[in-house]
Amino acid sequence: MAEHESTAIDTDHIERQTAPQQSYTMRDVGIGIVVAIVGMAIVFGVPVLTHL
Repeated sequence: MAEHESTAIDTDHIERQTAPQQSYTMRDVGIGIVVAIVGMAIVFGVPVLTHL
C-alpha cells in the first residue's frame, strides 16, 4: 500500500448541515421556550415546595 493511500471512508460527497446553519421556525422557538419554562419550574419549584 502506498503512503498516500488512505483506508478512511471518502466523505467529501456528503453534504453536512449543522443546527446553526439551519433556520429556526417559530414552532421550534415556541417549543424551546416551553421546555425552558418547564425546566425552570422544576428547578425552582421543587425546592420551594419541599421547604413548606
